[in-house]
Amino acid sequence: MIRFKEAPIVPLTTSADQEQALCDAVSPSKLMQFTRGVSKWVRLSGSEDEAKAFDYVEETLRGFDLDVRRETHDALVSWPGSASLETGGRDGAGRVECITHAFAASTPREGLEAEVVDAGPGASLRGKIALIDGLAMPAKARAAEDAGAVGAIFINPAHLHEMIISSVWGAPTPETVGALPQLVAVSVRESDGAVLRARAREGGLRVRIHAEVDTRWRKTPILTADLSAQEDRYVLFSGHIDSWHYGAMDNGSANAVMLEMARLLSRRRKRLRRGVRFAFWSGHSHGRYSGSTWYADTHWQDLYHRAVLHLNVDSSGAKGATVLNGALTMAETWALAADCVRLVGRQDLERRRVTRMGDQSFWGIGLPSLWVGVSEQPAGDSAAGAALASLSGGPASGGLGWWWHTTEDTMDKIDRDNLARDAQIYARALWRWCTAPVLPLDYRATAAEFRETLRQIQREAGQAFDLGPALAAADRLAAAAEPLQAKATALSESLAHARGTRRQRDAAEAINTALMRAGRALIPVNYTVTGPFDHDRALPVAPIPSLQPASRLGGLPEDSMERHALHTRLLRERNKVTHALETAAVVFEEALGRVS
Repeated sequence: MIRFKEAPIVPLTTSADQEQALCDAVSPSKLMQFTRGVSKWVRLSGSEDEAKAFDYVEETLRGFDLDVRRETHDALVSWPGSASLETGGRDGAGRVECITHAFAASTPREGLEAEVVDAGPGASLRGKIALIDGLAMPAKARAAEDAGAVGAIFINPAHLHEMIISSVWGAPTPETVGALPQLVAVSVRESDGAVLRARAREGGLRVRIHAEVDTRWRKTPILTADLSAQEDRYVLFSGHIDSWHYGAMDNGSANAVMLEMARLLSRRRKRLRRGVRFAFWSGHSHGRYSGSTWYADTHWQDLYHRAVLHLNVDSSGAKGATVLNGALTMAETWALAADCVRLVGRQDLERRRVTRMGDQSFWGIGLPSLWVGVSEQPAGDSAAGAALASLSGGPASGGLGWWWHTTEDTMDKIDRDNLARDAQIYARALWRWCTAPVLPLDYRATAAEFRETLRQIQREAGQAFDLGPALAAADRLAAAAEPLQAKATALSESLAHARGTRRQRDAAEAINTALMRAGRALIPVNYTVTGPFDHDRALPVAPIPSLQPASRLGGLPEDSMERHALHTRLLRERNKVTHALETAAVVFEEALGRVS
């Protein structure tokens, strides 16, 4: 195991030296101190104890001489309360330990009594309580509700995991308020679930569920702290403060990484080209990302014009978290991320597309995204690992630890050295994003992703739909991105060790502006359906999601209303995607003309 020692700041000559010194200055003891400082309270969104944690973070940040701002807004927040599950039958009445979930429906005072049915293929769920494998996820809850179920019992692994079953991202609108769940939902342990399933298959199993869920509009805080620099642009570095139970890993240790970066970078502010906006959210766990969503909506213009990256941190430094190769990125942010992980953790970062989770509320604005967290547990055979890997990392990871979203997420789950390692990865990434003459974005990779995705959709659509215009635009983008990247690399090398000429600095600025404008055009169509001014549901999203339905067009009956309607929608979505690709290509071509 790598041991991290604290080191003083030393005189520096090159950016690489400065980056290494920043990493060496990461303090394991400070990180543990900050983690303890945040995780001494149970931080339900909008609660008094959460406010105390915000007070602690705010006071700490003010000590680093940052421009601190605390805002309050209305958020629809859901706190799960008490829950019970009673069974009857030949063995008499009995109780099964269970918990309910955020945004689940409360039962009447007398409870909800109904027959339990295993929610397998072809099962009739109308008026029944569905028995469902896995964690209480929005898509599963919605499917059960749409099938007519009045309740759901989710079978967790060996531990009961707190979850949120609403798919509505942030505060509801008139268009989405009807999608808020009306389902009574509880979770039970795997052992109890096996007994319930066996009895349900015998037929006639009825249970009574009592569940209390306090869902209401609450005032919730957002805390930001600005570290200004030479330019007016900034990296948005965010993490949530609210938690399930004491949440030492999720998210106290991640808050500690943010505070440590604020401490160290505040002492190096004169060396930064771009600033950092540290943003601490409420409403992540109990409001379905209500804090970051409100911030995106309320500060849209500032983020659009000034933010160069959304860097997110979650669940850092856990005991046993030795897997670093599955951290999530966008195609355009992967190369830098991979280098940072390799230098600190000596692992090769896989290309794994960032998913619809973890306060990723800024895709519509067009902000490039980097990470949700950087470390996970090794893959294993445990049911908990499989369930958590499906959320955070995919089949190659073991998730975030069996204690994730449980009462056991306490300080003893934090590994001092793993936390320092994770902080050093973030330190390298932040330093480069704040000091690089040219923004470290590689849109060659993005163009390749577009081309690959469009070709795959075209293969699936066959003759039913023509993606030729979008493919031609993707080719044009790829042709422009290649020479622009070469110019950007040459400029970065020239300006890394010297101030450079006025012409070189102007060229760097032209490329940076082009990179930001390209992202504003491409990211919304690559990651969202609703676009710049709304928010998609908290459900899995495929690349270029608005064109994915083309794959089912050919399977619809010829001359049917459904086929004609879908074809019309796809034409409009093809125009949108083609326009975004052409816009980015033109931006790159114009920038090349200026810098040449």
